[in-house]
Amino acid sequence: MPDAVAKPLVLLVEDERGIRRVMEMLFEDEGYDVLTAKNGSEALELLANVTPSMIITDYMMPEMDGAQLLRAIRDDPGLSAIPVLLMSSAHPADLPSDHLADEVFLKGGELDSLLAIVGSLIEGNAPSSTSLA
Repeated sequence: MPDAVAKPLVLLVEDERGIRRVMEMLFEDEGYDVLTAKNGSEALELLANVTPSMIITDYMMPEMDGAQLLRAIRDDPGLSAIPVLLMSSAHPADLPSDHLADEVFLKGGELDSLLAIVGSLIEGNAPSSTSLA
């Protein structure tokens, strides 16, 4: 039997349960492994033990929002190279110019565009990583 190819691992950080579940199913259907967190604090706890291929985070969340999470990721040498997609329902002009994300996706946008962005960010971060620290 051939060795199983490791699937890219996506960490999805989204406080709204319905959105989190739909996106989790979307990415799993596209062949990704998905780990979820409800806020930035929970995501950082997971990142202490897991190195994902990329992170997708909502901007507006309780406890620790997406901007605070991005700052923590970029300040950590062990995490700073992980590509991050920032999602928001806010108008792009309302996002801070120093958000530190590799890409921004507006909620309500085309899912094909979202999948293309995710695929591009993961390819740029090859090889896939599902390793536990």
